[in-house]
Amino acid sequence: MKTYPKTPKILPWLAKKAGISESRAAALWHDAERWAAHRAPTGSSLYFKLAVDHLLALALAESLRADAASFGWRPWARAQARFWAISMQAAQHGAALTDRGWRLLRTSVRLHQPG
Repeated sequence: MKTYPKTPKILPWLAKKAGISESRAAALWHDAERWAAHRAPTGSSLYFKLAVDHLLALALAESLRADAASFGWRPWARAQARFWAISMQAAQHGAALTDRGWRLLRTSVRLHQPG
């Protein structure tokens, strides 16, 4: 049976928030583990605290590096993508509410028909 290295469950969320790929976030996690292994006994709570803290610092640095490499356009593009997602969610919810209203109207008309 093959065992895979364990990564924190927050890794996909952190990668998305930092705007980096999950594979890059996993590489940063392994770097953070190596860094923490030099400072605390492996597997201890201090080791994991140091590793997660260092991972957060590395992810922030990676995000800032990517922002700087894009000459300031990356934060604007990410904000635009968030606005687009919000508008699409609002349209989806509006369509669902309209559909629900029509279904309720059809049901009430059927109940009030004679015969």
